[in-house]
Amino acid sequence: MHIRSLVRLLTLIAVLLSASFLPAARADDADTTPAPYAKFTAGAQSQTGLFTLWRKNGKVYVELSTAQLGKDFVQSAAPANGLGGWGIVWGEDMFAQTRLIRFTRQDNKIVISWPNTFFKAPEGSARARSVQLSFSPSVVAVTPIVAEDSATGKIIFDGAPFLTDVLNMTAVLKAALGTTDPAQTYKLDTDRTYFGPTKAFPENVIIESDETFEADAGNTTVDTVPDSRSIQLRIMYNIAQPPDDKDYMPRLYDARLGFVASPYLKYGDDRKVDQNANYIVRWNMQPSDPTKPISPAKHPMIFWLSNTIPDEYRPTVRDALLTWNKAFEKVGISQAVQVRDQPDDPNWDPDDIRYNVVRWVTEAYPSFGAEAQWVYDPRTGELFHTGILLDAVEGYGTPASWEYYVTATRSTLRRGLLAPQSYAMGKFAENAFGRVALTLMDRMDAQTQHQYTLDSIRSTVLHESGHDMGFQHNFIAAIAYSAKNLQSMHFTQSQGVATSVMHYAPINLWPRHDGQGTYWQTVLGPYDYYAIRWGYARIPGARTPEDEVPTLNRWAGDWSKPDYMFASDEDVSWANGHAVDPRVEWFNLTNDTLGWCGTQLGMTQSLMHVVDQRWPQPGHAYEQERNAYGWLLVHYLRCDDIALHFIGGEYLSRAHKGDPGASLPLQPVPRSQEQRAFALLNQYLFSESAWHYRPSLLNSLVYTEEAPIWG
Repeated sequence: MHIRSLVRLLTLIAVLLSASFLPAARADDADTTPAPYAKFTAGAQSQTGLFTLWRKNGKVYVELSTAQLGKDFVQSAAPANGLGGWGIVWGEDMFAQTRLIRFTRQDNKIVISWPNTFFKAPEGSARARSVQLSFSPSVVAVTPIVAEDSATGKIIFDGAPFLTDVLNMTAVLKAALGTTDPAQTYKLDTDRTYFGPTKAFPENVIIESDETFEADAGNTTVDTVPDSRSIQLRIMYNIAQPPDDKDYMPRLYDARLGFVASPYLKYGDDRKVDQNANYIVRWNMQPSDPTKPISPAKHPMIFWLSNTIPDEYRPTVRDALLTWNKAFEKVGISQAVQVRDQPDDPNWDPDDIRYNVVRWVTEAYPSFGAEAQWVYDPRTGELFHTGILLDAVEGYGTPASWEYYVTATRSTLRRGLLAPQSYAMGKFAENAFGRVALTLMDRMDAQTQHQYTLDSIRSTVLHESGHDMGFQHNFIAAIAYSAKNLQSMHFTQSQGVATSVMHYAPINLWPRHDGQGTYWQTVLGPYDYYAIRWGYARIPGARTPEDEVPTLNRWAGDWSKPDYMFASDEDVSWANGHAVDPRVEWFNLTNDTLGWCGTQLGMTQSLMHVVDQRWPQPGHAYEQERNAYGWLLVHYLRCDDIALHFIGGEYLSRAHKGDPGASLPLQPVPRSQEQRAFALLNQYLFSESAWHYRPSLLNSLVYTEEAPIWG
């Protein structure tokens, strides 16, 4: 190489290297001055509501008034579509908790943050200043102000942060699908993510982000999409005006009653050892005229029945919702719950937060059964939006294939959702078991089957609408009633099969020679009336939440009475070592759980021996027999699991010292009960005779091979 050429080459390299180390132009260096309002909005499409939303060149922008800057709003989020199973369901709002959201101005940018509502102190006090400095909010995003009206102060900011994975669906999908292989793990593809429909209503706005999640090698678990390498989830962000009810007073939480709590720590009195001051989550249900013994609700809870609910089930859903009026009338409030049909009006929209909608969802893999929906103000616990999702499985009851139970092992989240103890799979399995058992008992004619379905739907709607009242589950609600009670149609039609609709009650089914009550929980139980009184009854003279405490404490003192006992999810997940009380269970009945289990095991075992006498029907595959046997087996194994809980267990009391009938908080399960439990396990699980079935029956339990077009 010539020296001159070498010099030119070295000079070129030096220029390129120096250029590569020049500082990159920062976004801050560009002109970030907001454009004039009129100029920016020219040609843009607007939607006017709580906020004005602007759409321009495929982007979404949000307009705020000066009064809305720095103000707290309530944000919730849910998918607007599902995957046809795996717990990814449209309208499911449990993926993200209800939060406050705040928009503050910082120079020519908007800071979107979630304020911290978990710590409080008296406003204006030194403690309040300390709390503000001690705890941090969460910043969601910082986004530029693109336009400003100099006359009014209105600003418009870029809505691009809503195109990110704010809901953290990446983690949800990983858990739902049980993904461990990085090549099959879904992650957000921003290049294939864009804004979907936006809506603006007087009290809320909807911003939909149509998000594409990709997995390099696809995910073979997902067989409900054309190509598992790419799935789209339409995430619907809902930002609402919090209630401004001057007449609402929060009510303090008590662990002896089953209300959901909006938690926070209150720093205001150093003499208190416990700084917890949780408010219960509830609707603002008050009598319009408290001077009268009973008067219409001032703020009724109005449910709207979606046009997706099949016509044959609408009267049952309506009647179940209206049942709650019986409890509210006892505390002086009439017409507390009202039900209306979705109007045939193109301008009516179920996404308008003013409407509490009951919807019907269809899935390929039933994964949730039903789900209550609500939005509340985290500062006070006040519910101001409710609703219910009902899975279509509630209608057809029995699955097309035993696969729905077996393939639950394919996914971590499905193992939870479809475990026999979960409400989704538990109610599903009990429904199927009842149909099989009643058919084998010759008690399932066409009329019985229709009423069976309606009563099952009714029990589910009562349960989910109980959540809409603010109720937690109550898994000790089975222990007040005897077997004789549950074998009485008269008793169960008035009192139910458990003391609360918030129990996961199994089918109430007894052998042929016993009496038979209602199959499902179709009425409110005594605990439900008790809880409505505790959570909603007006306490005359009380001006602050603290003023109510003496009366509420006295009412809650009835915990030790079997009709009013309460225990929830934390007391039933006993595999974690915390929940030690065997009285607290899913899908159990009677005040003698072991006696009930003995009856169920004996009855189910006898039915399993004769299942081939009914199935398969002529001309059908042997999978019919396999499915029927499988649902009997699920019910059978449930009671083996319940009996195991008694061995080494302890009874746990939530009663306070001095409450009527209060016992020590922990008392060992009597040895006689442990021995009864082991005897059941020995007879129906460990013994050779427990699993002695005819070879001809076992050799018939085969499934049908399929060759699906997809996956």
